[in-house]
Amino acid sequence: MIHASTRERSSLALLALLAVCCVGRSSPAAATPSLVLVAEVPLPGKAVRFDYQAIDSVKKRLFIAHMNDASVVVVSTRDGSVLKVLPDIPTPRGVAVAPDARRVFVTSSPSKLVIIDSESLSELARVTTGRAPDGVAWDPSHRIVGVSDQGDGALSLLADAGSGARRQVPLGSETGNVVFDPSRATFWITVVPTTGPDRLVEVDPVTATAKATVPIPGCSGAHGLRLHPNGRSALIACEGNSKLARVELDGEHTVTLAPSGSDPDVLAIDPGLNLLYVAAESGELRIFDLAKPGLVTVGREHSGRASHSVAVDAETHHVFFPLAQGPHGVPVLRIMRPTLSASAP
Repeated sequence: MIHASTRERSSLALLALLAVCCVGRSSPAAATPSLVLVAEVPLPGKAVRFDYQAIDSVKKRLFIAHMNDASVVVVSTRDGSVLKVLPDIPTPRGVAVAPDARRVFVTSSPSKLVIIDSESLSELARVTTGRAPDGVAWDPSHRIVGVSDQGDGALSLLADAGSGARRQVPLGSETGNVVFDPSRATFWITVVPTTGPDRLVEVDPVTATAKATVPIPGCSGAHGLRLHPNGRSALIACEGNSKLARVELDGEHTVTLAPSGSDPDVLAIDPGLNLLYVAAESGELRIFDLAKPGLVTVGREHSGRASHSVAVDAETHHVFFPLAQGPHGVPVLRIMRPTLSASAP
């Protein structure tokens, strides 16, 4: 079982306190989060690429897309044990959990969305999307699934929790990840256009139209996407030039850029600790302090070879990295946690 020790809980509490009280202040020494190993759990399947992950916080489950093994691995976040393998899903990439609909959504090549019952972990249906679907997000307000049709440069909107009619919104030459914004009841999606700078586009799920288009100058290959916990800005992985972009969603849409690891991909946020994890194909993980304005790097790690996928359990603060090849050349789930070290300003 994975349990937090008394010392661990104290460190995490201190980190949370520092994230709140130290914004805008200077001190002789700063607390820098670093990751320590909790466990390495063997994963089934071939030693090939994994992709996105999603956590069901209600049922304490982690869904991992084993992209090049045509399967989704379901793991317990309580003890890291493998609960089930969902096979025969060609090139699974994006994963989204919809607790209120009791469904899990997985994108699958060449053009499918696989719908899974989150209670029984059995497959319910496969419905049509656009070409090469990638990211996926759930809109609980309208019970619409948003799928990034990367190959079409579009967003598919599937009604009735994926079982209803599909509408496609053309946006550019390529799309990346998509997230639902509960404060605005809209989707945001990263877009690589035919010409001009990459974009962040807001899409109304009811009218199936673009509400706002925000250019992201200085960001090449906009792909990974998360919203800041306060809903005021978006964080974007720029794969083409190895940068992280922070885009303000209101006002002048100010863009802040910072270096990331080489070829950044998946982003994960721990809202309780105000930490952003940026995983990269190079295996370099960078940690940013979201309690501060702009983009402030507070940690760097090498989380594993090609560990471009990351997920965070907001309750335990454990950080998950599925690795195609662990220390013994077979797939493992590397589970880590943040701790504190003192560093000079």
